[in-house]
Amino acid sequence: MRHRPAVRNRPVRRWIARAVIAALIGLVGLAAFAVLSGRYQVRPVLSGSMRPGFGVGGVVITERVPVSSLHVRDVVVLHRPDQPKELFVHRIISLTPGPSGVVVKTQGDANDAPDPWQVTLRGDTAYRVVGSVPLVGYAAVWAHNPDGRRTLLMAGLLMILAATASVFVARRRSAASDPAAEDPPVELPAVDESRRPLPHRSAPSRTGTSRAGSACRARTAPVARAGRRP
Repeated sequence: MRHRPAVRNRPVRRWIARAVIAALIGLVGLAAFAVLSGRYQVRPVLSGSMRPGFGVGGVVITERVPVSSLHVRDVVVLHRPDQPKELFVHRIISLTPGPSGVVVKTQGDANDAPDPWQVTLRGDTAYRVVGSVPLVGYAAVWAHNPDGRRTLLMAGLLMILAATASVFVARRRSAASDPAAEDPPVELPAVDESRRPLPHRSAPSRTGTSRAGSACRARTAPVARAGRRP
């Protein structure tokens, strides 16, 4: 009787574990889709110019937004004009419309002076920082490479397969070891001790009595014969 509450709680625990696994799989899938679709990007912080908000070795999560939605004090990820292949993460200090697009001036939070360049936003969208995660910057650089993206996609698929297999195996094990799935024990009716029949007592052996009777007959037989004589 003491083990029944634990048995009843097993289905609840199984459903909670499945819900947690499903939520994790969903989050990983959404994150992978968001990054691969290009709407969100993860960029590393390689310098200390944005301290204390964004430390070296962390990453910033950026969202692709229309240029018209940018405002002063927004943190954006832009290409350096003198080194177009290099990205930097700085805060906007001014926005000026120009003939070729919006002209942006930026400055790092830890710097005493603005950046020595201006960036012209020629497209319709830009990437604005919406969050940050510390200490995973270099892994994010690898994830943005083509080989890293393919590896990340394969890793996500393997995680989904592994989680599905673990749920299936746990279900089979729980079904095999669940006492509730087995036949319930048969309870025997109680026996009234007052009505129980007395134990059978065997009758005493008559071997000794029969032997004594035959001996007496053997002794009295001559007397009877003697009395018949004239």
